[in-house]
Amino acid sequence: MPKIVRGASARSVLKLQWEYPAYVENIEAADGRTTAKRASRALSREEALKYIAGKDLRPLLVLRECKTCNGTDDALLSRGVVDNEKTFLLARWFHCVKLPVAVLEPDHPFHNLFDEKDPEHMFLCAADGSSRMGLESERSRVELWGAMNQVLVANYQQAPEGLVKQMAKAIDRFDQVDTRVAELEKKLDKILETDGPDSKKLKKVQDELADAKVERAELFALIEKSTAELKLRVATTPAEAEPKKS
Repeated sequence: MPKIVRGASARSVLKLQWEYPAYVENIEAADGRTTAKRASRALSREEALKYIAGKDLRPLLVLRECKTCNGTDDALLSRGVVDNEKTFLLARWFHCVKLPVAVLEPDHPFHNLFDEKDPEHMFLCAADGSSRMGLESERSRVELWGAMNQVLVANYQQAPEGLVKQMAKAIDRFDQVDTRVAELEKKLDKILETDGPDSKKLKKVQDELADAKVERAELFALIEKSTAELKLRVATTPAEAEPKKS
């Protein structure tokens, strides 16, 4: 199927919100003052997971960049003609973390988050390290969505599918509303140019434009409301035990 080209409003929703953690140690000097120093050692897996999870209780989606995909989202998103909209929507319920190519170096603080001999390209897990699922970049969308759904169901009070469909409908409507807004703005400019600000046509077009913008704002609110409707099952804390690799 051909890739769908979305308008500005839809694109503003269909994107990944990455966090790029950098570990810094707090060192206490002899005089009692604390200074920050970049770590030059690999943390244990438990320490690293606890650090990247922070206070965010959502499940983690952790992506390791490589020399091929560095600076892109190619390791997560499907390339070519297929679309990634469901991936974007499911990712709204994850704490998305991207780690640099250097994470494979033995002294990188987050090195131990990945398998030593055969490091996966990404993994999904709960904030406490449970429900861990390793994934490679070469896999189908169905496999990725299945893994994301499995982790979400394990961590949230309901399955996300109904909310994803609701948001997908809003995404489709965004494009129609954006087109309508653009047409009305163009029409408004033409009336002002040809008939001036006292034109009797002006009020009707201004009202229609205002209504279209209100609908667009309501669609944004619907997306946020749908995202917030999925509630975490329990408050979790970063791992105290070694998470199992699937």
